[in-house]
Amino acid sequence: MINRARRVLVRAAATGFVGLGAAHAQRRLRRRRGDHRVFMLEYHDVGPDGPVDEGTVSASRFRAHLRYLRRYHRLVSLSEAVALLAQADGLHEDVVVITLDDGYAGTFEYAWPVLRDEGVPATVFLTTGFLDGTPLWFDVAARCVRAARRSGLDAWSVARGYGTGASHAPRDLVAWMKRLPTERRRALLGDLEARCPELPPARRPLTWEQVKAMRGDLEIGAHTVTHPILTSSNALEQREEIERSRMRIAECTGASPIFFAYPNGGAGDFDETTVTCVRDAGFVAACTTVRGSNRSGCDRFTLRRLGVGEEPCLLLAARLGGLFDDPQRDRGAVRTVRPVAARLGTGPA
Repeated sequence: MINRARRVLVRAAATGFVGLGAAHAQRRLRRRRGDHRVFMLEYHDVGPDGPVDEGTVSASRFRAHLRYLRRYHRLVSLSEAVALLAQADGLHEDVVVITLDDGYAGTFEYAWPVLRDEGVPATVFLTTGFLDGTPLWFDVAARCVRAARRSGLDAWSVARGYGTGASHAPRDLVAWMKRLPTERRRALLGDLEARCPELPPARRPLTWEQVKAMRGDLEIGAHTVTHPILTSSNALEQREEIERSRMRIAECTGASPIFFAYPNGGAGDFDETTVTCVRDAGFVAACTTVRGSNRSGCDRFTLRRLGVGEEPCLLLAARLGGLFDDPQRDRGAVRTVRPVAARLGTGPA
């Protein structure tokens, strides 16, 4: 009920923002000032037309988004965008990057055909353990919550015993579980699964053969092995999650990824230790889910993105207009511009 009310308010705000011309006026004002941006859009799963689960976009809506974006922006690969951002005068227009997180089968079955038809590049960030057969923990948790609701089990009564003293049931139990230490969360998931034996079907991962098939058209990035919130782990555990995911992708595809996406990706989900681990692992850039756009000179290891779901183009326009941006400053200027551009194979060597 709360989520439904929130969606109504968000759509109302977007309708007013776009309908009154604010999005168009802002884009025109920035163009006059030479304030060009890189917008990175974050999708998850893409599915068949018809009703879709939360976090999934139907193939027809995905196509509509791409066609809308192409009317007002140039769509580029993540490699090209990072190279442009690394040059002081690299941006002469707004550009958009498409990314898809986690590695769902719908990326191959529904997103890739649309991207090919529309001639749009994209980057897919893979949670390697998911592809190797371990379900995403938050998917398991969400299925347990649904099964508990059906059977009349109070999932919070089970979860509170694994928590940190919280006395009231959270609005979103899965989001609350994200903040638990890894071992405690695993124990809670095992308990919930034992109490809810008939879970809804799991969401399917990509296969490594599908990843290799897409490599010619899409860039492949890393998204850890098990999708933890990295700041809930110590430096050694963070390094293992980051480096093992990169090595696994290299092993299965023959090429080491140069881009990384922080799991969950909010401002509190990565820190300087995390960024250092990502840089030391050999990545060139990393994406967050901090909402906003990217200017020339921004920190390439804290790139902002805009989360997109099954929403009309009007709401997408409001996001691109900055209506829902997070109020956070960039963490610093891009370092070592020339080496970064050279590693990407573009820009000054």
